Amino acid sequence: MEIDQAAFSHQLKRYALAKKISFSKAIKQQGRLVAVNLAFQTQPFGTDKGKLLGEGAITGDLLPKKGTNKGIFKPLNKFWMDEAIRMKQYAPENFMRRFTTKDGRVWMSEEDQILTSTGAMKQFHQSMRTQGGRRRTSRSGLKDRGIGRHGAMNRGIVDKDKLGQYVATTQKKVGIAKAGWAHCAKQLGGSRGIPQYVTRHAGKRAKGSVIDNSDASGEQYVTMTNHVPWIDQCLSAGQIQRALDIQREKMTTAIEIALSKS
Repeated sequence: MEIDQAAFSHQLKRYALAKKISFSKAIKQQGRLVAVNLAFQTQPFGTDKGKLLGEGAITGDLLPKKGTNKGIFKPLNKFWMDEAIRMKQYAPENFMRRFTTKDGRVWMSEEDQILTSTGAMKQFHQSMRTQGGRRRTSRSGLKDRGIGRHGAMNRGIVDKDKLGQYVATTQKKVGIAKAGWAHCAKQLGGSRGIPQYVTRHAGKRAKGSVIDNSDASGEQYVTMTNHVPWIDQCLSAGQIQRALDIQREKMTTAIEIALSKS
């Protein structure tokens, strides 16, 4: 991604002079604030609203919409879960007949995978993630199913109570992509201004690194890297530029205030 940082760098020097602080301090201070801006520019957008959007996306990926077969998991109550396991083991030749309605609608196929543990659910979920995507899952069962065969990819057949627990656990991971920037901000002075649902992952599920060359005798700079593998799917070049532009505008305001006081 090509970013124009010339205007930002120019204003950074003016900011250090107007505030009467070292250029090194200005670089670290404004670098931290750029990291905060980058966290907000990374999807899902917003604070509490972003958290809700992210949680809703997870629910949409994992749970079937009412009245459809969409979703990678098919939740069953204990009776039907036990029945599916029994039919798979002892009467696979009659599996399709057992789960076909009187009007010919197949609501569970022999190709569906029965998942009895949380570990198996997690492994299945990982296998269904879109390659190269933003950790979203490929949708299963997108087409109506005909008798005997799937109309789309396989689904995981799971106990509905265990699925509820798995969804809740997965939703707690919302904000990981943003948290790579929060980890960078922490290394430059703190993650103030970034929501807690993001900072809880910083340095744990999400890593960020900082090269601090602000005290060098030659070229002075700070380099920040978000190491979340799918960050490029959540943040565009335009959004990175916006993070810089927002901070440049804030420095302009601070310069004007400092000059008016002096």
